[in-house]
Amino acid sequence: MNMAKNQQKPKGEEELKLSELLILASMWMIFGFMLWFYLSAFHGAPARIAADAILGHLLGDDFYRIIVEPNQHFLYQVETQIQFTFRDGSTEALGFVVNPLIYSYGLPLLFGLVMGSNVSWLRKLVIMLIGYAVITLVQIWGVVWQSLKMLAFNFGAQTHEIVLGHGISDASIALGYQLGTLILPALAPIFVWVLTNRPLVEQFVGWGAEQLVKKQDG
Repeated sequence: MNMAKNQQKPKGEEELKLSELLILASMWMIFGFMLWFYLSAFHGAPARIAADAILGHLLGDDFYRIIVEPNQHFLYQVETQIQFTFRDGSTEALGFVVNPLIYSYGLPLLFGLVMGSNVSWLRKLVIMLIGYAVITLVQIWGVVWQSLKMLAFNFGAQTHEIVLGHGISDASIALGYQLGTLILPALAPIFVWVLTNRPLVEQFVGWGAEQLVKKQDG
């Protein structure tokens, strides 16, 4: 049966072994992390713009804008209209820094897996575009909920009451923040790669969807 499978394959085409994929993915991932970090101000721009619009909608006039942190371009600076009294007694509009990269580390991970797989360059490009769109959504989610979490819990009762006044509960902030920090960033690249590389995954697992259906019917 294995001989029949090998005869059906085009000449010169070999199956990619799992060990080979892991080695290639690790090598490409190192390069991907370099690109991801140094180009973060560019590939993170859509997430910054979208998070800015969402926070503006949720917080109304209490929110001002999100900009790139002047000294470290991979960070976002969230600026509000909330007049906050600091420890030194001064009162100014509250602002704080958010690190968006903790929500998009799946991008270089996906890059490594895609570049290490034996699919066409066009398919690799399509998978990376799908992955970028999905991970950008995760990054938007993370930035929005981290900003709300910091306003609600990091600056005392003054900002907490303002957030509650906009109809955003502590429970929803806790849920959104936990999903955005612990679950979505880790699962998003894996889901994208598995769903767009089903034949390769079936090869590694040793069975396909059709075989599973036949086994259940039998």
